[in-house]
Amino acid sequence: MHKIAWLLSLVATLAFGVPAWAAEPLPAPKGPVLLTISGAIEATNAPGLARFDREMLEALGKASIKTGSVWADHPQVFEGIPLNAVLERVGAKGANLKASALNDYQVDIPFEDLKYSPLLAMSVDGKVLSIRDKGPLWIVYPRDEYTVLNDYRYDSRWVWQLNRLHVE
Repeated sequence: MHKIAWLLSLVATLAFGVPAWAAEPLPAPKGPVLLTISGAIEATNAPGLARFDREMLEALGKASIKTGSVWADHPQVFEGIPLNAVLERVGAKGANLKASALNDYQVDIPFEDLKYSPLLAMSVDGKVLSIRDKGPLWIVYPRDEYTVLNDYRYDSRWVWQLNRLHVE
């Protein structure tokens, strides 16, 4: 059944440019909320908010990036959910994201960055990220694929312990 829903979504995306599930209501999370999205979004499951638990995020499709970072001395494999998929699911309409972490760190991420396909990492080298290990969500860029990403401006956008996105 899941494969059929995915196939129908793909067909709708190719035919109409909008994923089929984008028009569906966002279900309520069943587990602990990992990510809350607010601002200029179309799909919500709380007043003005889209709240996601782990299962809801993983249902959007998994991806991985093998890349180096300023936090490790070797390339690591990050696995998670494409940020693009999450923003598409909520119908985000804006030019900027304000990403916030559990420790209240905030940074602006222009929608232009989506061309680099950043990831909401949930694990690194096969280990699920805990709060102690920069989790449960960590925005990761494929810095080894694009030399422009080897810059402190992009490093500051690697938000660990991510828990909120506000679409502006």
